[in-house]
Amino acid sequence: MYYSMLAQEEKRELIKLLVGIKSEIKEDRDILKNSLQNLNGVLQRYYTITDMQRVCAHALYHNASILQNKKTDKVPTNTRCNVKDIALDSRYLIESIINEVSALGIPKHVKSIEDNSVNVNTTVSQNQEQSQNQHQDVIVNILLEAVKDELTGKQRKELLGVTKETTDPEEIRQNIFHKIKEFGEDVAANIVANIMMNPKVWQSLSSLL
Repeated sequence: MYYSMLAQEEKRELIKLLVGIKSEIKEDRDILKNSLQNLNGVLQRYYTITDMQRVCAHALYHNASILQNKKTDKVPTNTRCNVKDIALDSRYLIESIINEVSALGIPKHVKSIEDNSVNVNTTVSQNQEQSQNQHQDVIVNILLEAVKDELTGKQRKELLGVTKETTDPEEIRQNIFHKIKEFGEDVAANIVANIMMNPKVWQSLSSLL
């Protein structure tokens, strides 16, 4: 009972922090960067660096930093790198996290402990695998949409070309990584942001937790 009360109190405090940060989001490049810096600091306490919440928050912070460094309110070569869209996406992200925490509580990242005495239930595992495959299909389609929106036809052909240069998965991954880097950091960050802001990503990943 005592632990449950502490968990509820921690959840309320996290939601309160997020609501406060959301209220500070303004269409101003300096305020945006500061607010997103605060958001990243809060999320760092509860999410790992690979969690979608932090990936998305970092991508937004990256774009806000670009605007502040260039002393401009938009970057013509990056369709999402402008104060209006960053502010909008930031509010949407925070609201999504608030809803998730309200419904599911604060995420718990438990370290995996190897235990050879644990018997795996094959039926459960197969059902989980089928469910994951379905969600992966949805995510693949979202990835394709994000790439299509951010890359030109020529760039997409170049990206496809590097995947045919070898059959080794690791080499293919490295080739894709280097090719996207050639397109520019803005393009890479924008692809990630578009992926993470898609509502279907939130729904699919949440159901896999």
